[in-house]
Amino acid sequence: MSLGKLDKNILKNAMEKGKAQPKKEEIDYIRFRSPFRGVERGTVIAPGGKIIWGFPHIKRIFTLKAGMEKNIHESTVYFEQKIDGFNVRIAKIGTRIYAFSRGGFLDPFVTEKAREAGLESFFDAHPKYILCGEMIGNTPYTKPTKDFDVKLFVFDIDDGHNNYLPCEMKYEILRKCGVPSVPVIGKFKTSDSKGMDRAVQDVNKARKEGIVIKSEGRKDVVKYVNPNADIDDIANCSGLFFDMPFGFFNQRVLRSAYFIRDYGMDREKYGKELGIAFYEGIAKALDALAAGRNIEDEFEILIKDEKIWDEIRRHMGKEVKLSVIFKRKEKDRTRIRFSKTYLRTTRLLRAYLNGKGMTD
Repeated sequence: MSLGKLDKNILKNAMEKGKAQPKKEEIDYIRFRSPFRGVERGTVIAPGGKIIWGFPHIKRIFTLKAGMEKNIHESTVYFEQKIDGFNVRIAKIGTRIYAFSRGGFLDPFVTEKAREAGLESFFDAHPKYILCGEMIGNTPYTKPTKDFDVKLFVFDIDDGHNNYLPCEMKYEILRKCGVPSVPVIGKFKTSDSKGMDRAVQDVNKARKEGIVIKSEGRKDVVKYVNPNADIDDIANCSGLFFDMPFGFFNQRVLRSAYFIRDYGMDREKYGKELGIAFYEGIAKALDALAAGRNIEDEFEILIKDEKIWDEIRRHMGKEVKLSVIFKRKEKDRTRIRFSKTYLRTTRLLRAYLNGKGMTD
């Protein structure tokens, strides 16, 4: 196996320490389950030694001007819209297209969708490149919609050697190959404070999730999220309180406070919206429990291969229970509507509702 830039000893040591594990699915591959000696979690060693590098976590800045001065080292930047979707990496391995989750699992759902997405011209021209994108719509992880099935938006292209293409080069390749890019909000000189301020406030007014700021050469990148998106996240997730990652809520409260202060926004208005976002979500969850229901969300998928549903169930975490609402045939596909019950939040909120005490 040729490992390219990945030292064989690193892989050997990672396997010995349980930081990397072999997986046998549609293809055999090795997945880095944890970061190890500079290799990101989610890195995949595929057949033939092809490496799908793990996507690094991107810093979030809390204030635009100071955050850019500290983290961006080129004079020109691009603002891209941050898409709230399912993070995927798509590559050609041998003669077929495969998709991997951020954690490095082969994802059969996204693989099927990617093979139908007209990506052949891209991979014919650039077989070593890896598409990094967000998938939205009727996926097992994102809010369902009747407007379309799924959409893929590419935000980066890895050249196969853990280097991301410069912005203009990426946009041009995606345009030529007909692959959708994330929306580009604008190109700015870092000295253009007024132009950048207008852009971030427009994104906030449109209730988009936020902005990813990339230097022209794609050497530096940061995220900047706005208070409307933060408050919407809290409203959507406060009812799942105990199933959310540690720090989910306080990060969003803190980020929104900086933005509101920086742009002189109405503190009372946003304070009321933040309070309602927290309390309404939790109150609705308690109402559901009091009525004998569980805390759950609904999702919907449209698939050709029904084995994909079995794989989705197999990969879901232990604190989530899936239940089919309906399953119906639509020509050569199957549409499945299902619920996810969040077991930890359901269990704990129900216990407190029934009188369980907590020691501070």
